[in-house]
Formats: sequence, structure tokens, C-alpha cells
Amino acid sequence: YYEDVAPPGEHNELELDRCIYNQMADNPRKSTHKFPRATPLDPQVMGYSDKNKCRDGRKDCRDTDCQRTHPKDSITTHFTFCNKPWDCSSGLPGTVALDTCLGLLSEWYGVRRELEDWWLLPRNEAGEATNDVSFSQRSFYWNQRTIDRVLQKRQGSLQPDVYKGYCDGIGESGYRNMMGPDGLKK
Repeated sequence: YYEDVAPPGEHNELELDRCIYNQMADNPRKSTHKFPRATPLDPQVMGYSDKNKCRDGRKDCRDTDCQRTHPKDSITTHFTFCNKPWDCSSGLPGTVALDTCLGLLSEWYGVRRELEDWWLLPRNEAGEATNDVSFSQRSFYWNQRTIDRVLQKRQGSLQPDVYKGYCDGIGESGYRNMMGPDGLKK
């Protein structure tokens, strides 16, 4: 959000907190590795460590340590650092970012579940008048075979509390793809 007009000599921009908007669970410090990494729990085991230098040039960057920001405190997410949800990412094990990444991934799978649940709602009876959008929508999954497949795709075995049944294993091959709506032309 920005304003079109700023008083003379003032700016009309505002830097947003990157741990809240576009949260990536990234480390604000430089790493001994060739590119930024999450802070290792055990640098000896991981083979790299944080440097005492902020990536943005400031002396103190604890205020932007997104790898320690709880997912519930974030509004939007960018999955570059934690990896994409459809890759059934392990969430950067061995680092302080693990809990944040798994939390962000779990939220994503929760949103997928919510969308599928909405698409599974039965169709309205013809002529039923309502202002509530959840009851006035047309069912997107109406074919029983599709409904059965949607429910079957929720049976993944990888940490159901995090992956909500959408993954069988770590990696893209472990992901259970989402069913497109019935009648959708490909």
C-alpha cells in the first residue's frame, strides 16, 4: 500500500517487515557456506556456521531473523528457502528454521484442504436463495469417482500432522497431486 501524494521533502513508501510479508524463514546473517543457509543447530555436523555479519550490512539484524518467526505471525509466504510444498520438503532439518518451515508448509497444506473441502460441498438445490457464498456455490467435485479420488489423495503417510495426508515421502515423487474440478477442460 502506498499513498499517491507525499508532503514536500517526505517519502511516501514504507518498508514492510519481511518476516511478516513474504516470509521465507531465511537467515539474516551471512554463512561460511557460499550462499545463505539457515542457522545450524550443530555447525560441526552441518559443516557450516553463521558469520557475525548481517546480510543487509547492519551491525544487528536480530529484528529480521525470519527463521525464528512463528508462521502464525506471518501474513504471506514465499517458499523458496523452505522449498515448495509440492516437493514435500523436509523443512531444513538440523537448523533453527526447521519448525518455521514445517509450520509454513503445514499452513499451505491446510489451505489446500480447506479449498478441497469447499469444492466438496454439495450443490445447491435449484432456486434456493441465500446470501451466504458458502451455500450458494456450485459443487466443483460432483462425480463420485472424483470425490473418492480426492478423499484417497488425503491418505499420505508422511507426518500427517504437518503434511495433512498429501505426502507419502520427501521429494516431488512423494506428493499427492490435487484433483482438478470436474468438467475442467485440460
